Amino acid sequence: QQKPICLTRWRIKAMDGNTAICVEGKRKDMKDLSWHSNAVVERIAHNQVKTSSGNVYLLQGKIDATWMRKEG
Repeated sequence: QQKPICLTRWRIKAMDGNTAICVEGKRKDMKDLSWHSNAVVERIAHNQVKTSSGNVYLLQGKIDATWMRKEG
């Protein structure tokens, strides 16, 4: 099991015509590279989700609410 991918300044994004969601944010281990996940299939903890590819994302800090409001 690989270690979780840590995202900061993260947000939830609809994908595949609103049939799935992914998470987007800045990867801490890659100098804050902008990153987005595959489709989220499971919520493991209040700040952890698992994607269809089997990766676990650790969502650090609060959701990027400003961006989410802009996107509706």
